[in-house]
Amino acid sequence: MMIARWIDGKLRRMFYHVGRGVALFPAPFILLPLVATGLLGYFGLTKLVISDDLEYLFTPENNQAIRDREALRQVEFDPTDNVAWGSTARVIIQAADGGDVLFRDDVFAEVLRFHNVLRTSNTSFGDTFDDLCIRSGTGNSSRCFVSNVLQLMLDTGSGTNLKNIGLTYPYYNPNGLNYSLGLYLGSELGGVELVPDGRTVLSSKAVQFVYYLSTKWDAWTDTFLKVCSEFESDKITVNYNTFRSLNDELLALPTMVIPYLAAAIALLVLFSVVSCMMSDWVLTKPWLALTGVLSAVLAIVSSVGLVLLTGETFSTLVAVVPFLLIGVGVDDMFVMIAAWRKCDVRLPVQERMGHAMSDAAASITITSITDCVAFAVGIISVFPSVRIFCIYAAVGVAFDYLYQITFFAAVMSLAGRRERANRHCLTCCPVLPKSQAQHKSAAYRLCCAAGVAKQDNPSSNSPVVNKDPLLTTLLYKYLAPMLVKTPSKAILFILYAGYLGVAIWGCFQVDIGLKFQNLAAESSYVVAFHNPEEAYFKDYGPKIDIVMTEPLEYWKIDVQQAVLDKLKAFDQSQYFYDTSETAEVWLRDYLRFLNETGNAAAATNKTAFLQILVDQFLPQFGRQYSESIKFADFYANITASRFFVIPNDVKTKEREKDMMIEARSIVEKGPVKMVAFANEFIFAEQVVSILPSTLQTVGIAAAAMFVVSFLFIPHCVATVFVTFALVSIDVGLVGYMALWGVQLDIVSMTSIIICIGFSVDFSAHITYAYVSSQAIAPVEKLAEAFRAVGMPILQSALSTILGMIVLAFFPAYLFKAFFKTIFLVMAFGAAHGLVILPTLLTVLPDCSPAQSETKIADQQRQTNTNGRPSNSLSTHSLSPSKMGNRPQPASDVVKRTTSLPSLQPKLGKENPYFTPEMRTWIKWVKSDQKTGIDNPVMNGRDTIIEVTEL
Repeated sequence: MMIARWIDGKLRRMFYHVGRGVALFPAPFILLPLVATGLLGYFGLTKLVISDDLEYLFTPENNQAIRDREALRQVEFDPTDNVAWGSTARVIIQAADGGDVLFRDDVFAEVLRFHNVLRTSNTSFGDTFDDLCIRSGTGNSSRCFVSNVLQLMLDTGSGTNLKNIGLTYPYYNPNGLNYSLGLYLGSELGGVELVPDGRTVLSSKAVQFVYYLSTKWDAWTDTFLKVCSEFESDKITVNYNTFRSLNDELLALPTMVIPYLAAAIALLVLFSVVSCMMSDWVLTKPWLALTGVLSAVLAIVSSVGLVLLTGETFSTLVAVVPFLLIGVGVDDMFVMIAAWRKCDVRLPVQERMGHAMSDAAASITITSITDCVAFAVGIISVFPSVRIFCIYAAVGVAFDYLYQITFFAAVMSLAGRRERANRHCLTCCPVLPKSQAQHKSAAYRLCCAAGVAKQDNPSSNSPVVNKDPLLTTLLYKYLAPMLVKTPSKAILFILYAGYLGVAIWGCFQVDIGLKFQNLAAESSYVVAFHNPEEAYFKDYGPKIDIVMTEPLEYWKIDVQQAVLDKLKAFDQSQYFYDTSETAEVWLRDYLRFLNETGNAAAATNKTAFLQILVDQFLPQFGRQYSESIKFADFYANITASRFFVIPNDVKTKEREKDMMIEARSIVEKGPVKMVAFANEFIFAEQVVSILPSTLQTVGIAAAAMFVVSFLFIPHCVATVFVTFALVSIDVGLVGYMALWGVQLDIVSMTSIIICIGFSVDFSAHITYAYVSSQAIAPVEKLAEAFRAVGMPILQSALSTILGMIVLAFFPAYLFKAFFKTIFLVMAFGAAHGLVILPTLLTVLPDCSPAQSETKIADQQRQTNTNGRPSNSLSTHSLSPSKMGNRPQPASDVVKRTTSLPSLQPKLGKENPYFTPEMRTWIKWVKSDQKTGIDNPVMNGRDTIIEVTEL
């Protein structure tokens, strides 16, 4: 732990001088952040571009599905199933009463009325759907290509007629073709009820129409959205979606969040001001609290502007970063104000700023580094949206730290000058201390009289004048003694075991995967569309293309057998329907055709195989396969071909992921190289990657946090305790967020990364304060730690929750999920920081040589003084044991505080840190000279050194 103590000492000395410098010249430290924020904000925000590329943002970079799609494109295949990702627009129509939508004539008529209104509506260019649609057929017989069920409805004209044709599901083969399954209705009918002993449709609760356009997609989709939103009917309900809807809705969220950010800032300003108020009109700091929030806002603008200037995009998830940074900034502000209050109010402003900065800056340095490291680990995520979020967050934390030790510290020094001059917090007019205002009126004593009367020497043994807030007093006077008692530890152990048990159970209840409707506002038509889609259209999944991307000799028995073996494997899988009933496989149907037509010998003869295939089978019997085979060399060879299979019941993202993995596992086995692909696989990849990526990120971040804690916290075992608290909070977050309805997706993955940094913040604050205390008894060490950081921990948790609580009312899952996870992080982090970790720290073994030396010195001093009290100096900050009414220990030992590194010399040696000016000052103190607090030796530029024994 020598490294930790060395770093700790260097940080304290450095920030002591930084504090003095800021207090001596505050103007540059105030103006420069303001100018930097103005420049970065202006030039950065002009480059703001919000990314709406769903595939880029929400899928992993090592996406196998994208590679498979490229493999299909190389052999000039488009995906067979383009319902979800290749269509221009879709509608799902349901009966208003929830009943059948197909066979009731009145409902049927309303469905066709909607279609006719949509078909005949003009775009801004005067075009209709009939003018822009993809057409099938030629000449006068050509017609718009529409969904199979819609074409059947147009052909039959009424629900009664449609019922009379004996509609079957999922395929309808009206002509009884031998080598075709017929019209596929699995993705067009939803909530289907069949006759008990067959496939004939009795009713359908929903129908889905898909519209394809050849050109002018944007213009027609504008018309489509207008028609669908304005269509009124008491018979049917229409839910709709377009190829660009999800992108448009995602882009709208950052704009919607602006009023919520303003409300969050207002709440934090109010909370900060109230938290910094005291009963003393001089010592209270409302304007300083307001400046603390302003410092966080400056950091937000500067960081966003700088990242945008580097060319990084802005995603919707980044809209949460400002809420986060405000909480972090206010947390640091509370720590610095607590350190300021801990210092003797009678010290000169420069000295007090030096001591406060040496106390607080070291602590916020640790937490800022841990936050930045956690976000830096997130930058290596395979998900671009997480990486972009972490870049903005890491830069934001860095700016917040920089502005805290410059801008806010400078303003705090000005507030210190006001206190030093005993000026009122609101009017800045000089007022009398209450001890000198007895002759004033009652109104003056109530509303004006405040502050502290100046003393000759800040180190004199006069009554304590530091005033702690009530909450701080409750923490170190009551909570600290309670935590060291054995019964309390036993009760806490039982409660913690319950917390951990429920959390572990919750971890096994996690749903994995991001739903598309969660990317839009709850009131969006996109959500209204995807809900019935998931409810009714997942029994039969999308068609999965099985593509043979290399030239094969299909007329050879081993190739034919390899393909048939694949079909058999799909038949045996729980994730796919029987291929004989649902899959269209050209090779299987062609071999059957050869057998049934007496051409069985052609199955193994290349010339005959290709000739009959090209001249007879494809033109007459297997026209549906014309786009499934790629020929070369004037039909002399087959370079690529495909068939498709139908998944069974893919209602959850987890099952869709398992189905994709199963399909890939089947096609990768055997001698024939195949690729399994559907457009849905691209987004199913995030379900595959999210769990291992989250575990990897948490593992790396936890290891990094351990290293940072090891370097900055001067105690060997305490570092292990901090890491334990991190893991405990993370487990609690995952378990309880699952029980609260939050899925493990990109949003919660980002929150877990945030959790790593924040959980270390709480743990590092209390651990650092505890192990740095020079008290001997655990209860006194704990009391000093609570006095130093107990209230800032609570304030930090509450301020962060307040900053995020407005998102609980935001009408979108993305932001509500962030609130839920951050709320859990703050609640569990504060509980660990104030209860669980302090209890563990009280049993901490002593591995600090400095404390061992202090104990030896105490024993030797008691032996040498022969009962006489040692000559000691009061320090600039007073321990809780001195502030209360408890008697001093019998040895009259004045314990050192943690405001500066221990400068106590080893026994029998002169302290090498003492400068000649310091020794002169010490002699001045011992000589009992009374020349005032600003004695000529110091000249306002040297350090008041904390000394325990002379």
